Amino acid sequence: MKSTKRTLQFIMVLGLTGLLASHTFAGSPPKILLVNSDATVEKYQIPQKTFQQTLSFPVVLVNLGEKKWRLHEVEELVYDEDPDLIYTIGSKAFLMVHKFAGKTPIVFSSAVNWLRLPVTKHTYGVSNELHSGMEIMLFRYMFPHVQKIGLLYSWKYTGKWFKHAQKQAEDMEMALVGEEIAEDSDVLENLRALRHEIDVFWLIPDPVLLKDKERLINILKVCDSLKLPVFSYHKAFIPFGVLFSVSVDIPTIGRQAAGIATQLLADERPEESVQFPAGSYIILNLKKAQEYGVSYNEEALDSVNTIIR
Repeated sequence: MKSTKRTLQFIMVLGLTGLLASHTFAGSPPKILLVNSDATVEKYQIPQKTFQQTLSFPVVLVNLGEKKWRLHEVEELVYDEDPDLIYTIGSKAFLMVHKFAGKTPIVFSSAVNWLRLPVTKHTYGVSNELHSGMEIMLFRYMFPHVQKIGLLYSWKYTGKWFKHAQKQAEDMEMALVGEEIAEDSDVLENLRALRHEIDVFWLIPDPVLLKDKERLINILKVCDSLKLPVFSYHKAFIPFGVLFSVSVDIPTIGRQAAGIATQLLADERPEESVQFPAGSYIILNLKKAQEYGVSYNEEALDSVNTIIR
């Protein structure tokens, strides 16, 4: 399955390359302004690199991490450059640029929970979250004995997503058990109460749930004390005892953004304004699985990118 996944990603890259090659631009090449929240951060640096490598024309680069930018400086930047398209990487870049873009199309990526962003009909992008149905399918494939997956969510940010994911889980004969939380909720007590109803806990990127690092660490500590396996959306949580992580494949994000940009510059509207990431990166903490006594599908190990033993 790993070779199949790599083949599909390779085909996708070839498709993007073909898309770029099939478009020609009359006169001078289009002008793209790329605004990065912080180009020294790997998760922002890599999409910038693959975006530039995929495109065949120059890009004006702005790194907001180099200094403290004021709003009027960003406004002047957008006005002076007068780009045909803006690509923003990270939430900070999008939030600082979007109000000055006018009708100029913006393509965003690497923004956690993009539904929080003030998007318009001129906004396009690549979600930082994978398709929930695909993730649930991977959970089922890797851990066939898991039947009940629990999570904490806020209605404001992930309520609609939860209802949709719950239906997808039902279609796969699994149960997604959710507990709604608010800003003032005692999430650790919510988690303890949920423990008796679920087999694993799914940590999702909800800004109310993960409002700060301290809460995140406490959530993972409680899960460990309860011997409750955790599925997560980012590899950074693996050292804290997370059992299974399915995250986006970061290089693919930049290529997808380049594909969207190419379509827009050719006056072609993408079928979906915001696309799910095309690639994923899977990590299995086998050491934690053995500690908790969690059974897994050994035939599924070929689909895992990294195994922690």
